[in-house]
Amino acid sequence: MQYPASAAIFSEGGKAQYWPYAITITIACAIHAYILSANYDVSQKRSWCARWWATLLCVVTVYSSVFVTKTFFYDFYAIPATSMSPALNPRDYVVVSKQGFGNYSYAGILVRQTKSTATVQRGDIVVFKKPGNETTDFIKRVIAGPGDKIYYQHKRLYLTRACNGCLEYELIDNVEIDNAAKSEFSMYQETLDGHVYTIQLNTSKPDLIQHYYRQQGMRSGEWLVPPGHYFVMGDNRDNSLDSRYWGFVPEQNIVGKAVYIF
Repeated sequence: MQYPASAAIFSEGGKAQYWPYAITITIACAIHAYILSANYDVSQKRSWCARWWATLLCVVTVYSSVFVTKTFFYDFYAIPATSMSPALNPRDYVVVSKQGFGNYSYAGILVRQTKSTATVQRGDIVVFKKPGNETTDFIKRVIAGPGDKIYYQHKRLYLTRACNGCLEYELIDNVEIDNAAKSEFSMYQETLDGHVYTIQLNTSKPDLIQHYYRQQGMRSGEWLVPPGHYFVMGDNRDNSLDSRYWGFVPEQNIVGKAVYIF
């Protein structure tokens, strides 16, 4: 039986297919510079911007700005899979805020790691390093935080929040907005702590309970989030390889939070 899609995402700074374009542009610029310099009138006085150090300064400034911005503040990612559909679809791009999360990397290379001071809320879409695969970035929606208890059964999500001391599960509200008459998926509007978003369910496909991550002392399909961890799921519930299958995301593995999609 096939597992759902894992939905790894790619930083635009690390996509290998863009290197041929960069090399082509670099060669073209070098040829153009050679032609200009070969035809230059040596008796003409050069302004400051035509001197070698000005060119070097421009290059260093631009690349330093890009490096600092993408490493510590905002990065761009491409979505290759459908596990977060309909919020995120293949060929979509997402801007991720990395400020305060303490997991600072550039083009997949870790630059600095500090203790996270950012706030992660239920319903946020986050980029993270999956435990056991820290070289690849993944994107999912946060469903529960430290101390929360989750129960997922018959495609319905139940949650006991840690903050209010409830002992009973609360059914997370979802309302059908489009049935599967014309496609294999039914669309539901789900509301979680003020976040309203759409999820996809394949009602004809059974839950892959036999592949769920089994936590000691809990029933199949039930999880208690340990301190310093989060439980994440894809909006495309029947095509998402998420915490249901491999467990929890450590706080230090979170790279950032999605702030803009285009």
